[in-house]
Amino acid sequence: MYAERVKKIGADFMAKYKEEHAKKKEVMLIDLVLLFAFSSGVMQFLYLIVAGTYPYNSFLAGFFSALGLFISAACLRMQVVSPEEFDNIPKERAFADFVI
Repeated sequence: MYAERVKKIGADFMAKYKEEHAKKKEVMLIDLVLLFAFSSGVMQFLYLIVAGTYPYNSFLAGFFSALGLFISAACLRMQVVSPEEFDNIPKERAFADFVI
């Protein structure tokens, strides 16, 4: 019963998402980067819980790298989706700021 509701919610979300961003392929690509950064941080945190805290400095470096990528990509998405809020910065400049 709950599985069917979750599947319906997921299907409705994906249909609405694809309808909303059908012409904006760059936004969909940025969303994939966001999903990757988020899942990478979650996996590192779960590994910390399961395996222990021995290489704690390595965990901090990897986790904060994933967090930094997520924040930078979220800022890029905001600039690409609504450039009027950022003094009409072109997409190319926003991407260049993200890369640098």
